[in-house]
Amino acid sequence: MEAPCGPPALSFFSFFIFASLTMTLNGQLVCWHALLRCHQERDCDLAYNQYLLACEGILRGTRRQCPSHCIGALVRLNQTSSGPELETCNCGQDELCHRAKKAIEPCMPRTHSGGMGCTEARQHCDENPSCRSSLTGYLSSCGQLFNGRKCSARCKATIEELLFMPDGAMLDKCVCDGVERPFCEVVKENMAKLCFSGERGAHTDQDSLDDVYEDEDYEAKGEREVDVDAVVQYSGAEHFSSHIVLISGSVLLTFLKA
Repeated sequence: MEAPCGPPALSFFSFFIFASLTMTLNGQLVCWHALLRCHQERDCDLAYNQYLLACEGILRGTRRQCPSHCIGALVRLNQTSSGPELETCNCGQDELCHRAKKAIEPCMPRTHSGGMGCTEARQHCDENPSCRSSLTGYLSSCGQLFNGRKCSARCKATIEELLFMPDGAMLDKCVCDGVERPFCEVVKENMAKLCFSGERGAHTDQDSLDDVYEDEDYEAKGEREVDVDAVVQYSGAEHFSSHIVLISGSVLLTFLKA
């Protein structure tokens, strides 16, 4: 009677060689073996199970935005010894594996060659009370900047305040990532063009009274002007006012000047 799977004519030694060869594909660890190694590591196994629960909606395709607890679970999984192999492994012909990788890719906080990803940088800042407080001021003062209108003196002052903080420097150097990447890049362009291009777009203190009313106008029109689907909503949003919650994705917490 033939075995239900595997090459029936192979000896035990030949099958062992065959299995060893299939552990790598094009020089990469295949994902089934990476997952097996993760389950054999206690911390990785625990982090992987937490990831499955936290990211269930993303993996099933029932939600488009990455919840903060999913991003946090991915960070914890990547901090284990075997966890990073799950990101870099080769799916081979496994279609389910390919779909899972494609679904979770926008949520991946990662360090890029050009600097830390903005999703992870935002988390670092959110954990620091001083940095988080300055972010609140930034979001409150820079409504006009987000829509490409202008960089007020008050907005520029809050940006410069953040840049003096260690965690603010991470935001300055971070690279756009995640589902909000396109909008993040637009905000960076607005920052470079309106805030740090000499006097063009940078307003003096005499605009400060007008800014109060213009930012209030932004609050009233925010829902129409900001693409909510392009912004990740975070569980820490209760720290912010209602219009800040609307735009509280890491894309609006990015300060690259160039």
